[in-house]
Amino acid sequence: MSTANTDERNLSLQEAGGLVHEDVMDKIYSVSPEDRPFSDAIGSDDSDNHYKEWVEEVLEAANPDNARIDGSDSTGNDSVLGNRFGNYHQLASKTVRVSDRGRNVDSIGTSDQLLSQLMRRQKALRRDVEASLTSNNIADPGANTTGDATGASSCAGIGSWIITNNVGPGDFVAAELSGTTGGFPDTIAVVGTKEAGTEANLREAIRLAYMEGGNVTMAMSRPEVIEKMSAYLFTSSARVATLQSNAAQGNRTNAGTGNGNSGGGVVAQGSVNLFVGDFATVELVPNRFQPESAAGVADLYLIDTDYWSTSFLQGYETKDLARTGLADNREITVDYTLCSLAERSSAAVRSLDTTLDWTA
Repeated sequence: MSTANTDERNLSLQEAGGLVHEDVMDKIYSVSPEDRPFSDAIGSDDSDNHYKEWVEEVLEAANPDNARIDGSDSTGNDSVLGNRFGNYHQLASKTVRVSDRGRNVDSIGTSDQLLSQLMRRQKALRRDVEASLTSNNIADPGANTTGDATGASSCAGIGSWIITNNVGPGDFVAAELSGTTGGFPDTIAVVGTKEAGTEANLREAIRLAYMEGGNVTMAMSRPEVIEKMSAYLFTSSARVATLQSNAAQGNRTNAGTGNGNSGGGVVAQGSVNLFVGDFATVELVPNRFQPESAAGVADLYLIDTDYWSTSFLQGYETKDLARTGLADNREITVDYTLCSLAERSSAAVRSLDTTLDWTA
């Protein structure tokens, strides 16, 4: 601060807010991700009950010795009944309260703070739903008037639904169903001793789903797992991918200059996003919102998206709440569940240490 003249600091430090106008950009910037790869990849359905149910039928094993004597009488009964499964709905919400003055003042980035908050909170609610669907949560009917249960109802996530095809440490225990051959997951999976991912486990999981009739198209996990998996596929032991520092002329930036040699950008290929195995071609999909199974532990889901859907008892809605004095109140709600229409069509590699490199 100069003593010989009146400079900017003199003006800024003048009492009661200074004498310099504020210069604030009239926009709110957000880097928070909004992509929901699992929700976007699976189907959608409507519900008419708090408990959504469906029937799964499994064909008997193929019999190579199925042969009849010509003209023989028919005996026995080869009819097969399906098993009944279900999942409870989960009601999620975000509440917004903005005073009349809060709506009327000229705030940064919006002409109406209530509308702005509603838009951003709905995006946040959709992220909550994605995290729930990709979790290891079990189904819970929630509280009732007879006191048989407490708390809110919840839906079982994909981690609890995949019961048949699991690959991983020997001490991993899959979730259990409420019935012997049907029902809903009501006993949470036991996370095994965490270990590094392996190509052998990946291939085995895909094969298990294939043998049960699944056609896996997506390998979904936390970003740390997908990153380790992609890095492994470039190693010499993987024998799958090769690091690439050049590309075809048509793939270069500014390809019109230098004939792709002295000018134009060069593509450095440093990741694998598609794995072609013996029984499936799967896309490697990182999911920012998929919860850890435990601290530093994650699961890799090999998903046949045709057999999963989100069912809504009530879709995303904004509801008016009673005014509290000089304030407007709104609530955004959604009532949803996850339908695992044939869990054996998918598989999981369990208890992956997110810090360890993959091996063969």
